[in-house]
Amino acid sequence: MAFDRGDRTYHVSDERLKAFKTLSTLEKLHWQEEVATFIRLTQLSRQNPASKNGEPAPEKSTR
Repeated sequence: MAFDRGDRTYHVSDERLKAFKTLSTLEKLHWQEEVATFIRLTQLSRQNPASKNGEPAPEKSTR
C-alpha cells in the first residue's frame, strides 16, 4: 500500500521551527527520518489495531 503524502501534515510551534533551523543538515535528515518512521508506524497500527489485552491483533489471512 502506497503512503499518502497528505498524511504528513501536523502543526509545529514557532519555537520548534527555530530549534530546527539551528540543526545541521545531517541532524535535520535524521529528525525527518524519525518523523517518517513514526508516521509509518501509526499508519500500521491503524491497519492492525491492538486487541483488548494490548497485544497486536492477529493478521487476517488473504488466502
